[in-house]
Amino acid sequence: MKKCIVFDVDRTMVDSYLPELISLQEAIENVTGKKIDEEQMKKLTSLPTNDFFKYLNLSEEEIALVNKEWENTFAKYKTKCFPYIKEAIKELFNSGFYIAIITSRTMQEFHELDEELMDVLKCFRAVITSDLVPVPKPSSESMDYLCNELQISPEELIYVGDSEVDKLFSQNCNVDFVPACWENKELASVENACLTPEMLMPRISDLITTPTNHFGSK
Repeated sequence: MKKCIVFDVDRTMVDSYLPELISLQEAIENVTGKKIDEEQMKKLTSLPTNDFFKYLNLSEEEIALVNKEWENTFAKYKTKCFPYIKEAIKELFNSGFYIAIITSRTMQEFHELDEELMDVLKCFRAVITSDLVPVPKPSSESMDYLCNELQISPEELIYVGDSEVDKLFSQNCNVDFVPACWENKELASVENACLTPEMLMPRISDLITTPTNHFGSK
């Protein structure tokens, strides 16, 4: 029996892709003079921020300066939840499900979204960020942490995420997966894919009433 619906954050609940990419590109260029192309920036959506900086070969001093500058550049852009996501979270919460988050964001980065998520913060029974575990997604450690926190098993969970990393994460954790494809289309051909946020509740209902394979692949 399913007890908990676990959400990814970026490009799943929150439309942060362009604001984060544009503002970080600006911050890196302002600090280092380097212009990072879109292909390189795509890695930001699947890596913890510090790992992304290491991928760019930034020094510790540069990372500190970029983070400080990023606060200024990011403030110019508005990050919003996707339409219907808050309503879906409230509906699940009111139906008695545990609602949780597993994200590659750090806790500080998650709290940067507090204003946008204020309406539904009370719904989240647990928020597992990348700095709470030694190895973040797609390692199963975040899910192990969550299961221990909520005293539930992977079989009682459904994970909702947008990327190949999220799909691999679900496979590693042996949990049912719902691909969120309303912004990131890379999993649009995967079984259970949701092309709009309005498709989310029917997909979750299907998995609750008729469990399928865990991995969401045809």
